[in-house]
Amino acid sequence: MQCYAALMTSGISPEQIRAEVERFWRIMCGKSIDRLDDLYATSALVLTGKARKPEPAQAALARRSKQINAAGDAVAELGVIEVQVADSGVAIASYTYKFHQKRADQYGGVSQRHTMYGRATQIFQLDGRGILRIVHEHLSAATNPEVQKSAS
Repeated sequence: MQCYAALMTSGISPEQIRAEVERFWRIMCGKSIDRLDDLYATSALVLTGKARKPEPAQAALARRSKQINAAGDAVAELGVIEVQVADSGVAIASYTYKFHQKRADQYGGVSQRHTMYGRATQIFQLDGRGILRIVHEHLSAATNPEVQKSAS
């Protein structure tokens, strides 16, 4: 009953969050004319796997937009998207992903990017107009969880 009550007071459903996550990856793969900027709150923070600390989303989005515009072939495979909805108009999406991208590099060759064991957490919040926006995002790459390190 607590979960249902949270859905009723927040106005957010897990299905809405999953749809926004899928929209994010369609944009990242260059398969949507939507803009990444439209998904984020103006005060959003992004933490990527190579970053030492969170940065304003606008800085990360400028780099991503260049990657998307240069994307030749990109595919994302998403794991199960777990969603937690709070009664304050906030929802958290956590999931794993695989991301493969081939694109032309600056030297006329082809560069490839493969994230085989990515993890994502995206926090969504309703803005003043009732539109879901990402307010915090953490994307990271991990090692294969099925391979255990050998004892030394």
